[in-house]
Amino acid sequence: MVGAGPAGGTAAKVLGEAGISTLVLDKSAFPRDKPCGGGISARVMTRFPYLENALAGIPTKWISKVYFESPAGAAVDYESRDRLYLMTRRLEFDHLLLSLAREHVECHTPALVRGISDSSHFATVTADVAGVEREYKCRMVLGCDGANSVVARFSRLRSGGIQSDYAIDMMEETPSQELASNDGDRMYIYYRIQGQYGYGYVFPKAQHLNLGVGFKLDYYLSALRGRQYSYHQAFVEELISKQLIAGKSNRANFRAFPLPIGGPLARTSTDRVLLAGDAGGFVNAFTAEGIYYAMVSGELAAQSAIDAVKAKRFDRDQLASYDRAWGREIGDELRKSVHIQRLLLADPGRVDRMVLAASRNPALADLLARYATGALQYGEFKRSLLARAFPIYLREKMQALFA
Repeated sequence: MVGAGPAGGTAAKVLGEAGISTLVLDKSAFPRDKPCGGGISARVMTRFPYLENALAGIPTKWISKVYFESPAGAAVDYESRDRLYLMTRRLEFDHLLLSLAREHVECHTPALVRGISDSSHFATVTADVAGVEREYKCRMVLGCDGANSVVARFSRLRSGGIQSDYAIDMMEETPSQELASNDGDRMYIYYRIQGQYGYGYVFPKAQHLNLGVGFKLDYYLSALRGRQYSYHQAFVEELISKQLIAGKSNRANFRAFPLPIGGPLARTSTDRVLLAGDAGGFVNAFTAEGIYYAMVSGELAAQSAIDAVKAKRFDRDQLASYDRAWGREIGDELRKSVHIQRLLLADPGRVDRMVLAASRNPALADLLARYATGALQYGEFKRSLLARAFPIYLREKMQALFA
């Protein structure tokens, strides 16, 4: 297995507990920092119930309040009776997931994977370990190595240009003593469509504040390259002027990272290879949340690998069961998120109308907040929207007609 983030850590746990001989390679020694917003939908607790006890070992924060603001300034300030979003630091969360698997699997970290090759009998992974090139032969490879996946590239599951399918997230995670939210129980989401794609967020954590801005990659390359930190700093200063946060930005904590927002790859399996997490494009293009989907895809990939070991088959047709499995559970949801994102890009006014409508109606505010934080899957969101929004739309049209 290549990569030990949420997808890799989850897959390693499933494989190890099933007694499958598993080697985990990651370019970094753990615990390691990973640039990321670090917010996870609350449904992760239902999907992975073992987290309830495990999370007691690291600092976490549950958020039930969320503020949305549209480009024109329309706003929704929502509070849920239930917990909505789990705030963690990837430094601690990823290390926790890997720790749950370590007693059952072998880990070589740091090990920088350079390439993958395949033969009729095994796959070969070439990695740089402490400056020495090593080769690992295996029956199959799980690529859980992120947006710049070496496994995806060498297996030819991802090819061609990436500009239209990626965003760049520029974030800062700074201790609360230096930079803090004035309301530590509320997360902020700013829908700022500038040119093609843009957003801002503020995520208060147990002992840190995480905040940042993101843009579609092609827009970033054409308009913002070289001005990353200055744009981030302007966002921070605007929040300070509004008295939403206090303190000072720390450039040493500023990081940028790629985020796949084009939906899952057409195929995430081939001979001896499965892709999970960001490597397979498992990110919600509307909410930009990837941790939950990484864990789901990691678990499903591991289950397909177990089936392959039992069948003693590692060919493309056997491993296609993985594509079918994630397609049933999260495929429609992720594909629809791309459709929604592109609708919003085509007309920034749609964001204003969406947030404005939610600001006027508590039922719509509830739907927006729950969908944007992952509490509602797309199917549930669509059914609820039709049931709640359509009568409101008709009523407002009739009122306008007879005014």
